[in-house]
Order: sequence, then C-alpha cells, then structure tokens
Amino acid sequence: KDLKSSAQEQLEYMLTEDDDAPLLIADDNIKFEILSKLEIMGDFVECWFDASENIVKALEQRSSTNEVVEVKLRAIEVTSKVLEAIAYGTVILPTAKRLQVLKVWLPFVRVTKPIIDSSMMDCENAVLLKMDGEMWQSLESSFVSIILALPSGDQAELLTQWLENEHIRYPDLTEA
Repeated sequence: KDLKSSAQEQLEYMLTEDDDAPLLIADDNIKFEILSKLEIMGDFVECWFDASENIVKALEQRSSTNEVVEVKLRAIEVTSKVLEAIAYGTVILPTAKRLQVLKVWLPFVRVTKPIIDSSMMDCENAVLLKMDGEMWQSLESSFVSIILALPSGDQAELLTQWLENEHIRYPDLTEA
C-alpha cells in the first residue's frame, strides 16, 4: 500500500504540480492503469521469488546442451528484470527475501555466465544466444544495489563469498 500511494503521489505531481506543461491530463484511468501494472509486477516478483530455488535446482541438474544453455539464458533474462524491479524500488521486498534472492541467483549467474559466453563463441549458437551486454551490466548493477540496501552483516557475508569465489570476474561487486 505504501508503494501504491507513493506511486500515486509521484503520478499526481508529474501530472499536476510540475512547472512544465503536463504531458498528460490527470485522469483516473491513467492512474489506474499505471498502478495496476505496478501491482502486477509485484505479484510477478513474488511468484518468481517463490519459484527461484526450484528453477535453479532444475537448471543446475541438466548438462549444458545448447537447449539448456538457452533456457538458462532466458531464466537469467527474467531474473534480471525481477532484480531490477527489486533494486530500484518498483517492488518492495523484506530484507530476508532480498537476501534469499541474492543467495539463489548470484551463484547461479556467476557460474552460468562463462558457460553462456563460451557457447556464444560457437558460430552456430551465436545467433541463437545473442546476448546484449547491457543486460549483463544491468544485472550487475541490480546485484550491487540490492547488496548496498542490506544490513552490513548480510553484506559482509555475500561479499566474503564473492571474494573467495573463483568466478570473481562476474559480477563485479567491488562497488558494493
């Protein structure tokens, strides 16, 4: 409810109180549509959070065939959007859930990115697995933002694991 009222206040400001000429006229339908989308994103993030451990377990049990690598890539793309929503406050999760989502997806992404990168080197897979570098950068920024919003004890735990890991090149958490 806090997020909904905050979003509504921001919309009202943008529509009525800003000094610039309004782009849109304040309308209850506009407010309803934008707020509905925020609620849908919140529901989606909760569902993705609930399914994350099972998704990662299922993907880790499979050998790295081209199809499995592509499914891993698609899972990371969705996770990127979910983490972005969490990191930038579009969806508010309690600290314990934010920590849990990092503990599930950070190791998976850390290990999977080199597999995806090596698959992309293969000419046949390059078209199939075309990956935008901006997505990896966005994912890395989301990880950093979420880590920075955690209590210092949780930050220390995650960063210690990161420093001890052999896949330290990605994601780069030095900013955190």
